[in-house]
Amino acid sequence: MANDTNNNIENKVERKVIKRRKISYQKVFSFISAGFIIGCCIFYGTRFLTLYLENKKEEIKLEDTLSQNIKETNNNLKKVNNDFYFQNNVDNNYIMYSNILWRIVKINSDNTIKLISDDVLTYLSYVKDDDNSINTWLNKNDNNNTGILETALNNPYNYLTNDGICKDSIDDTKHITCDDVDDTSLIGTLSMFDYVNAGGKDSYLNIDKYFYLSTFDNDNNIWYVDNDGKVENTDGDNIYGIRPTITLKSNSKSITGDGTKDNPYIIDENFLFGSYVKLGDDIWRVYNVTEDKIKLSLNDYLKDDSENVTYKYSSDGYYHNDTVKGSLAYYLNNTYLNSLSYKDSIISNKWTNGVYGSGNNFDYKDTLNSKVDTNISVLSVGDIILNGELSDYYLSTGISKTSSMVYTVKGNGTLYSRNSTSEAKIVPTISINKDILTKGNGTITSPYEME
Repeated sequence: MANDTNNNIENKVERKVIKRRKISYQKVFSFISAGFIIGCCIFYGTRFLTLYLENKKEEIKLEDTLSQNIKETNNNLKKVNNDFYFQNNVDNNYIMYSNILWRIVKINSDNTIKLISDDVLTYLSYVKDDDNSINTWLNKNDNNNTGILETALNNPYNYLTNDGICKDSIDDTKHITCDDVDDTSLIGTLSMFDYVNAGGKDSYLNIDKYFYLSTFDNDNNIWYVDNDGKVENTDGDNIYGIRPTITLKSNSKSITGDGTKDNPYIIDENFLFGSYVKLGDDIWRVYNVTEDKIKLSLNDYLKDDSENVTYKYSSDGYYHNDTVKGSLAYYLNNTYLNSLSYKDSIISNKWTNGVYGSGNNFDYKDTLNSKVDTNISVLSVGDIILNGELSDYYLSTGISKTSSMVYTVKGNGTLYSRNSTSEAKIVPTISINKDILTKGNGTITSPYEME
């Protein structure tokens, strides 16, 4: 009887176990089915999303970027290490940015675009102390009077990426490499590697002017291009032209233009620096902008009845003293000023009037620290010079405080000093309040004007 009872209990337990096992299989099956469905959704959903994103990427790549347009319309670009160079004497690689005319050197492998200024923008000696170097004039740091060009450019961090510069030391011009690239600076100068691959002296980069490259030899001498387009090197004491290089971001687009000099690619508009201003019958260029004032340099030589005026700088030295009769400073702030119909719009300002030479280690920052208060002056070493077609005119910079020699701009991309008592042409500079310019758009065909 006890055995029967035990058997009944065991049978009930067994039936319960069997019943539970049936329920467990159903749950497992349901779980697997649900997992399969969810897995399919995830798999095909991911595939769909991936394909969608890839298509979006393709759409972005196919947008009308400047680099794509250039590649599609120029079949003769030279490919070097996955970069595409404009080579030799091309005439369709002009671009306008920040009211400065540039030339496109190459399309980089990442579709960024390397540019070089069409003309020299200033004249400097290379100083081996990094704090006084060309790089300091180009790029801003924590010191005063640095980043003269960077500060002037239009929203550089919106338009530009850091400029990759070849840092290989080159001793033999027949063996030029670019294995070491420095991309820590926003603005640079052209390397020997890029100069050669663009065609060198037989290319658009030969502008019949001296200008420094970024390349050094193993003795730390710097290479430069002479006015025949040949490359030479120097210890850096010579004062040569500076042609900055910048790199446009890969998504850059042109607003208008076809790349020719008369119709360059334009990527920004309505920017005050570098713009043209018409006062009376005279055309000026904006070369310095502050919060409320702008400094202008005449876009031509000072003339009298269509004839270029020449004048001596002073009887002795570089000092710009507008109280000394017979000096250029006195002539500008009296005879010339009183001849201008817009003289009441010209305001007094602080103008650079310093020295640049071995006495201050060719430190342009020190030059720019020396100021005088006056109404009209002339350009200085360290200023951005926007009209490279003008030459043989005085700067307001002497070679030393005890010398009678003053710098003038030479047409071959160099500065040369002459005795301050000799006559040279004049490119005056003035300052006005920028809010008085209410007409025009700043182009040469529609300059800013006063009402």
